[in-house]
This record gives sequence, structure tokens and C-alpha cells, in this order.
Amino acid sequence: MNISQNLSNKYEELSVIYESAASLVILVRHKGLDHKRIVKRIPKSESAINSDSSSMKEAEILLNLRHPNIPILYDLEEDEKYFYIVEEYIVGESMADYLYLHQSISHRQLMRIAIEIYDVLDFLHNLNNPICYQDMKLEHIYLSNGRIVLIDYGIASYLRDNEISTYGTLSYVSKAQLDGKCKLSSDIYNTKVMLKRIYDSSEENRNLLIERRLNLLKEGSAKEEKEKWISIYERKNNKKKHLDVKIGVVGNDIGIGVSHIAISLCSYLNNIGILSYYRDCCDEKILENIMARDKGFFKRDNVIYHDSFKGVLVSGEAVLEEIPPKGLYVMDYGTNVKDVQSCDYVIYVVSSRAYKSNEIDEIAKDSITCVIINPARMLVGVEVAKFVQKKVYAFPIDEDPFTITKKKEKLFNRIIEKLLGDV
Repeated sequence: MNISQNLSNKYEELSVIYESAASLVILVRHKGLDHKRIVKRIPKSESAINSDSSSMKEAEILLNLRHPNIPILYDLEEDEKYFYIVEEYIVGESMADYLYLHQSISHRQLMRIAIEIYDVLDFLHNLNNPICYQDMKLEHIYLSNGRIVLIDYGIASYLRDNEISTYGTLSYVSKAQLDGKCKLSSDIYNTKVMLKRIYDSSEENRNLLIERRLNLLKEGSAKEEKEKWISIYERKNNKKKHLDVKIGVVGNDIGIGVSHIAISLCSYLNNIGILSYYRDCCDEKILENIMARDKGFFKRDNVIYHDSFKGVLVSGEAVLEEIPPKGLYVMDYGTNVKDVQSCDYVIYVVSSRAYKSNEIDEIAKDSITCVIINPARMLVGVEVAKFVQKKVYAFPIDEDPFTITKKKEKLFNRIIEKLLGDV
């Protein structure tokens, strides 16, 4: 057994991913949640700790951080011989590997990376004890299930430390880092160098707005940089037209996957670059119940994050005082067909069991934009289409609403093209 007795009560060992004299990295499965995670085992011997001090420093920094683009550290334990660090299992590929395989990246992808990375830096730089990341490069940007993750905090430093003994890759570093100084502006400089390398790989025509931003010698704060990139993104993609749009999802019966479909749609929209939020409009405390079961979800302000999913909390006195974030909203109305009519578009979910026309509420009929049969059943779909005179789609068999499968992506591509046009 490679993990402690205490951890073995919660986790099942699956395989050893990496092994060296300084550490052992083990893939495990959480027995209760059925989620895969990583355990880093580090010997307590002084020589081993010194040789892998970056892992311990990373654990110290990540322990209390919660951000959608930062890996989650779940547990930090020890026994007589080892330290054990339990982290999120990131499945995907680095930006360096992506460019090696694909040679190029679109401007749209570049802008999304810039916005999300500057959002991470804005978060780190504005903590009570600000953190300098110090090692921004292509190898540390991971593309994972529609989510961008900034990994490896081994040489990150607290701003209060001022002096630094190590810095990142030489071709990325700033003059301040070479002089041994810890400055927040170095992270901005490193990021611009990295983004310029991504831009230079693109085969698209030149974009003067992007080039002007990348070549600007003066670095702003991470927040200022993020806002500038959002402005460029909106000008290029005209995404402002989707702000404040409401897509209602409602069903003709309980237990037919209305919430599952609404969450899946919200995850998909964020994945393609349309800032979207899920909202529970039937007071079922869906987000609260999900968070109670899984630590992979976390709250920032009044928004719940998980991979590319974003959901707005709508209950509690503190939440009522919050200003709702701007974006497209996917509204989960359960079976409340009357209230859903206030939405710009309505997706009506119908069970695939034997169908009768009077089961679709006449009040909602005129408001329906399209219909989803769940689970898919062709004959029922034909009957529903005849009655509502609207396009009917079949929802694929699906276990996880937060994972963007090829079948769901294909389905939502068709639906969103019909609702919002070419996005």
C-alpha cells in the first residue's frame, strides 16, 4: 500500500503515475464520490524534502486557494514516514503540447486564455497576502474539459517576502526577477511573453487590437489587463449581444432531467466563450445540494464554479444583496411553465414515455422555441413535433451534466445556432 491507512479509508489506489527518489505520485479514486484524484507522497527525510521542496511549497500555497482556474488541494496529511498531498486530477494537455500537435490556435482561443489567466493573476495579486506566481509559460497552462487551468505553484512567492531565490524559465522572465525581486508586474510581463508566443503561432490574419495589447510596453494590473482583453474579445466576437439573454429550460413532468439539461447547456455555453450562468428558479437548492456532496465545487462572491460551469446562488440574505453578474442566463424552471414565458427563449423538455398532446401545457405552447426529448425516442419526437410545430431534438444518454461530451456538443451546437445565430 502506497498511501496512509487514514487515506486508504477514503481512497482506492488505481496506479502509480510517477516515481522518483524524492516523491511518488499515485492516481486514486474517492470511494464515496467516485472521483479520481492525485496523491503526492513525499518522504520526511531531510534530503528528500529539500529535493522536492517545490511540492511542499505548492501545497502550502494551494491549501486555502479556491478559484475556477486553480487546481484544488483537498487534503494534506502525514504519518511517521511521509507527507501526503491530495490534489485534483487534471485530465487534458498543456498549451505547449497543444501547439506542438496542432501547430496553431485561433484568436478566439487566445483571447479566452488571456482573460482567464489574467483573472487568476488578479485573484492571486489581491489576496490579503498577495502571491506572485513567477513561472508563467506554455507548459503550465492546461486545457481540461473546456476549462483552462494554471498549474505548478512550486516557485510562487508571497509578495511580503520581497526577495526571491529562484525564478521561472529564462526566456520568459522580467528584469526584476533576474535581479532577485518579487514584483507583481513580473507576472504581467511573463504572461505577455507567453501570449505573444501563442499569437505568433496563429494562422489567422493579423489582428491589430491584439498586437497593440501584446506590444504595449507599460504593464497594467492584472485586473486592467483582463478588462482590456474582454473589450477586445467583445469587439471581435460581438458577444455583448448575448448579455442579459435568458434561456428558460422547463419540463412537462418531474424527474425527466430538466436540471441536468440546463446545467449541461450552461457548461457548454461557457466552453464556447459565451459567459453564461445557471440559475435555479424553482427554489430546489440544486447548487447547494451539489456542493454538499462534492468539494470540487466552490463559491466566489455568489457564484458557484466547477470546470466551465458557473451558477448563481439565489437564496439567503447575503445573496439578495449581491448584484447579479452580467452574462447570458440559463434559467431552470422545473415544471413551472407559467413563469418561463418571461424568458427570451424556451427549451421544453418532454419525457420519452408514451406521449399525449394534452401533456404539453397550452399556456407554454406559444412560448416554446424548441423541444428536447429525454431520453431520446424517435417516435415520441415525431408526435411532439407535429403538435408544437417546433424543432425537436433528442438528448443523448448522459451521466455527468458538467462534462461536455461530443454528443452533447453536437446537440447544443444545433440548438444555439437556432437560438442565437452563428456564435
